[in-house]
Amino acid sequence: MKWAGRYSRILPGPQFLLLNLALGAGHFLVLLNAGAYLPMMPYVSASLGVGISYAVWSQSDYFTAMGAALLIANTLMRRFGPKNTAIFAYLLFAASSFAALLSISMFPLYLAARVIQGFAAGMCIIPSFFLLLEYYNKGRQQTAISLWSLAQFVPFSVGPALGGWFAYEWGDWRLLFVLSMVTALSVALVLWALLADWEDEIDHSIRLFRSLSVFFIFFAAVLVFQEFFDVGLLSDMSSRVTELWGLFFAFMLFSWLFWFGNAEMKQPLLRFSLFSYPNYAYGMVLLSMAFMGIQGAFVQYIIRFQQIDGYTAWHVGLLLLPVFVFSKPLSLFAQWRIKQNMDPRILASLAFAMFASGFWWISGYERPATWESLLAPQFLLGAALGLLFVAMTALTLGHVPKPKQLHAVNVLNTVRNLAAGLAITVSDIGWDRLLDVEKNRLVTADVSNSQRFAEFFDRSFVTHELHEKIIHESAWLAFNDFYYFLSIFFLVLAICVWLASPPVKTKQGTDMRLVENLGEEP
Repeated sequence: MKWAGRYSRILPGPQFLLLNLALGAGHFLVLLNAGAYLPMMPYVSASLGVGISYAVWSQSDYFTAMGAALLIANTLMRRFGPKNTAIFAYLLFAASSFAALLSISMFPLYLAARVIQGFAAGMCIIPSFFLLLEYYNKGRQQTAISLWSLAQFVPFSVGPALGGWFAYEWGDWRLLFVLSMVTALSVALVLWALLADWEDEIDHSIRLFRSLSVFFIFFAAVLVFQEFFDVGLLSDMSSRVTELWGLFFAFMLFSWLFWFGNAEMKQPLLRFSLFSYPNYAYGMVLLSMAFMGIQGAFVQYIIRFQQIDGYTAWHVGLLLLPVFVFSKPLSLFAQWRIKQNMDPRILASLAFAMFASGFWWISGYERPATWESLLAPQFLLGAALGLLFVAMTALTLGHVPKPKQLHAVNVLNTVRNLAAGLAITVSDIGWDRLLDVEKNRLVTADVSNSQRFAEFFDRSFVTHELHEKIIHESAWLAFNDFYYFLSIFFLVLAICVWLASPPVKTKQGTDMRLVENLGEEP
């Protein structure tokens, strides 16, 4: 392993290779849990003995906790060092995965385990990345950045296929948590064994208790806000009024406490001064809204193909594999073009337009459609993903001074992942509304509707069969409506991105590439 000597600062070849494999496996694992769980949700709800809305709840809370953890991960890394923080995070991930396995018969405990698992996932990412960079020579760190980014699109492509494989081919979705526990524990043990002699640089000036207390107020605020929509999903936002108002006032209280607690800190957890820079706040809003649309689109795609068309989790997961084909090559192309001083608004607008075209394509499906015919739009969506993250990250950070960019990225990733958790629930609420509209339209006394179902009714003379026919037809119409509205939404975003200012042209070094890579984490 002579190559290791050219890349590693300290470790000998075999140990350096093992470190790369361990950190790569850990990074792949936490992103895998974000995507692999999606096709398993019908199976999860059956195992839990609850409706699928509860399975959606457990996934949305995972993203919320993951996003919140990104805001405190850098503080913990500075206080305890990247090695100690990463080892603790992987041990916590393993423990929470085991707790989820033990609590399947008790939904509140299972939900708590998923929240802790999401929090541990968020804590893993930043310390692991910086730990990897520590052991690469300065001139070879771009290789580390490139290797790290290989897992970037796992939640949208490989994750659903692997999750479907566990749920259908292996027959037990819980194997994902077994794999998570074993892998996370193995990564922690490898890091502890390899880096036992490495002394982390620790910043003792950080007031840990103050930082953690303010963070947990923030965590409570965003979790309560997510619970508002989770309960709203269970009640269709039309009942459980007392619970919803209670959650709303709890959110306002925690937000108020966080505002004042954060303002009194010498090193604020969230520096609101970032929003004074052109593009940052606007770019964050655009990217978060886009991420909500993308996340909601993939969630509904995966769930509804199983519920409406009878696809297995494995086959619907395979439908998303084409996303991986063009996502990474187009991401590299976008990075190269932006380094050549291409205006990122061009690439961002193109990405939004490609999403609009892909969703319009999906909204035009005619039933029944063959499995092979459903693959084509995913190639276009994968290419759009590759362009979007790079372009919007460059645009959003384009005016932020270099010393503040790492914190700006942490805040951006936090908000974006919180939006992803919210999208899972909000898209389900939107789906229910569209389904009700289509059901009402089909059963409304209308000549065209009467003719549409008269032939079927004459054949069956069974009210139950007619009822099932109406439900099935209305579900497909709602599916097409959902993606039709998404296509319009992304077309509007393609226009709105031009309201942002072009970024300041600067010479990009390794530090900037590092920041951009962290900003492109899903």
